[in-house]
Amino acid sequence: MAYLKRWKIKRIVKKIKAMQANRVNNQPGDEMLKKEIAYYFELASVYSKLKGSKKFPFANLMYQECYRAAAGLDDAEANYQLGQMVLEEAKFRQNLEKEGVFQSEANLKKCNQLFEEAHAYLSAAIALGHVAAKRLRGLCYINGWGLEPDKKAGFELIVASIEQEGSWDRVPQIFAAMGLNKPEFFSQIMQRRKSS
Repeated sequence: MAYLKRWKIKRIVKKIKAMQANRVNNQPGDEMLKKEIAYYFELASVYSKLKGSKKFPFANLMYQECYRAAAGLDDAEANYQLGQMVLEEAKFRQNLEKEGVFQSEANLKKCNQLFEEAHAYLSAAIALGHVAAKRLRGLCYINGWGLEPDKKAGFELIVASIEQEGSWDRVPQIFAAMGLNKPEFFSQIMQRRKSS
């Protein structure tokens, strides 16, 4: 089984290397960039299945690096996925700081660095028109994850994402997916909608 996975990884990496070399020498078209990004996503899916495997101890790291490489090619979904992963680790480190048992200067420094990196990826995804990234960044403002808590700015981002997608009929499902099932959040969103 591990042999087949290694073979698949080598096959995809070989294709990616050829595309990278082609990109250095020539101006690539949009189709070629999309194809290269698709290979990065395929490689990421292979590594995601190998997480926790003894034969592939760094599968999680390689999974993130696949998204990082695709984000380098200005892919909105890769920026969003990477921002989400980094944000989760930053929130975990922030909780360690709050609990106090594992409180350290190094942890705080790493936490701040991860929040900064996550917001950079989310901002890049928003600039590329990713709706879910806009919602997640709005949640960051509302909950104060790496930013000063600003509910007004957070709700404006969420409303803008819903308007961008044109999904006012699906607002309850969107809120359930985001974990904002509280009635006060729903009323805040409806107030923002009426004012805009």
